[in-house]
Amino acid sequence: MAHNDLPLYLKIYHQLREEIESGKYRVGDLLPSEEELAETFQASRTTIRNALQELEKDNFIFRKRGKGTIVQEPKTAQNLNYISSFTETLRSKGVEVATGTLTVELVPAPPKVAGALDLERGELVYLVQRTRIAGGLPIAFITNYLLPRMVPDLEKKKEALRTKGLYQLLEEEYGLRLHRAVETIEAYLSGPLEADLLHIPEKMPLFHTVRVVYLEDGIPFEVDISVIRADKYEYKVFLEGRPKENRRSLK
Repeated sequence: MAHNDLPLYLKIYHQLREEIESGKYRVGDLLPSEEELAETFQASRTTIRNALQELEKDNFIFRKRGKGTIVQEPKTAQNLNYISSFTETLRSKGVEVATGTLTVELVPAPPKVAGALDLERGELVYLVQRTRIAGGLPIAFITNYLLPRMVPDLEKKKEALRTKGLYQLLEEEYGLRLHRAVETIEAYLSGPLEADLLHIPEKMPLFHTVRVVYLEDGIPFEVDISVIRADKYEYKVFLEGRPKENRRSLK
């Protein structure tokens, strides 16, 4: 549908969104008041309010009592039909990513990790832990466990991990090809540990994800455990078609 065919509130929504995306209004800026916007667009306050609700729904703004309407950094969405690292996802959306704390060391595999990677109790794995920072804010704490025989001397790649996504490094430095992954995503509220790691208040919504990645030969190679701020990130699932058993039941 062309913009000319849209209701007025959606036309205003699209114009304000374009002004935010073009940089006229930057993250942290105040938008003009509802009264000023009504005068600018020659629209009613109700129409302006509806346009702002759409912007808020799409995470371009938030409203703070006593202050006004503030531009916020929109969430980054990860498409769940690709194996993509957190850093790759953000950078594909034009978000600059930095690294805070970073650990790379050999450790005995925790029991659940050993089970996922088909290891014996006490076998060593590489532990990679780091805080990922976007827009000056720590928004994720990521823990990876990897098979050492596939990534020898990984600790020597520590500085590269500060600037590259892990999967990019695995492909470029070790020639590995990630074939498939199984990921579990849960939502929960932050506690004292997450509040300390991500510099946030307690009881903020977070994603907790556990991913097991397999190589082309079917070997389980990596376990990724991530804690991610839900106000800065989202997941997008693509669905297509119906299960065969449901189609048969309609005959």
